[in-house]
Amino acid sequence: MALALALAPAYVVRFHFGALPTTLLEIVLVGAIAAGLFAFWRDLAWRNPYTWPALLLLLAATIDTFVAPDRRAAAGIWKAYFVEPVAAALVIEAIARDRARARLLLAGVAVAVIVSSVLNTAVDGVALATRTFNEVTPQVAIYNSANATSLFLEPPAAFALAIALHGDDRRERLVAAGLYVLAAIAIVLSFSRLGWIALLELTLCVAAFSRWRAWVLGGAAAAAALAMAVSRSVRHRVLVEFDPNAPDNTLSLRLRLWRSALSMLIHHPVFGGGLSGFRAAIEQYRDPAYHEDLIYPHNLFLDFWSETGILGLVAFVWILVQVFRVGRRGLSAGPWPRTLAIGLLAMLLAVLVHGLGDVPYFKNDQSLIFWALLAIPLGAAAPIIRASR
Repeated sequence: MALALALAPAYVVRFHFGALPTTLLEIVLVGAIAAGLFAFWRDLAWRNPYTWPALLLLLAATIDTFVAPDRRAAAGIWKAYFVEPVAAALVIEAIARDRARARLLLAGVAVAVIVSSVLNTAVDGVALATRTFNEVTPQVAIYNSANATSLFLEPPAAFALAIALHGDDRRERLVAAGLYVLAAIAIVLSFSRLGWIALLELTLCVAAFSRWRAWVLGGAAAAAALAMAVSRSVRHRVLVEFDPNAPDNTLSLRLRLWRSALSMLIHHPVFGGGLSGFRAAIEQYRDPAYHEDLIYPHNLFLDFWSETGILGLVAFVWILVQVFRVGRRGLSAGPWPRTLAIGLLAMLLAVLVHGLGDVPYFKNDQSLIFWALLAIPLGAAAPIIRASR
């Protein structure tokens, strides 16, 4: 399973087995799930805090696969974004009850972070050196947009910082600190404004549990002020959002998109647009002034409503509530579960913050890492969670 997590960005390597499309990530992941189910069958926690909301989400996604305008495309999303990540989480929770195995799983996530951070930072570095860097659409080595880099790296960054500040093993802290720095640099260079805010929020969240919180708060404030002072590009990216008439103002575009999406969802409240159906469903409701590609609503809750219907939206909100409850319970466990619980709570905050204007879930790698990072703290805190039932 650690190998599958390490290969999370490898979903971009796509090919076919006959008429069946697949990815390098999926091949390794399905094999890891099968092996994990066989090896840990007796240890699987079929009843855990995520069981019922996860089953409800799977039901909603299944229903919306059948009502989708393109059932073939919907089936691909159904298995890659829902069935496989949830099945992987079931196995990961059982593996993560042992700290050594949990570290191995996190090492797999760390490899994915290193690959994504280093490759994307390298192309941005070259662009900066050659003065070809475009802050609106920065270059990427993986993914189809720089914002996807930020969306993928934020949850692991939350856990890396939690281990760096709260871990009880010096080597783990040093490695985690290095990973956080790598991820933070890549997020900053993504020039995603919500990525910047999410990075700041998750950093402050993790620091709030530390005696160093005043230093971290001061350092974060100083770094933000310095970036605004010395970088014209950063100033422009921030200040343009206060000018509603500016062509680069993303908020104005998002408001038009959200109004269109809400209009569609009001007319289709039960099933939304169906899995992979937003583009077709929104067409008759779209704002003519919106000129970007209509892939999804660019809001976490509107997207779940559109893709999985009202049932899926309720299930996902339920999952978020359970994440908070698992994190809160983990805080009262031993040092290792507490450290992971802090990372989980910071991840939750990052997902909610970036989810205001984008969707940190609907990609193969993002959905897998999301469920994996839900499952690892759950496994680490399993004894105390079972005792509190």
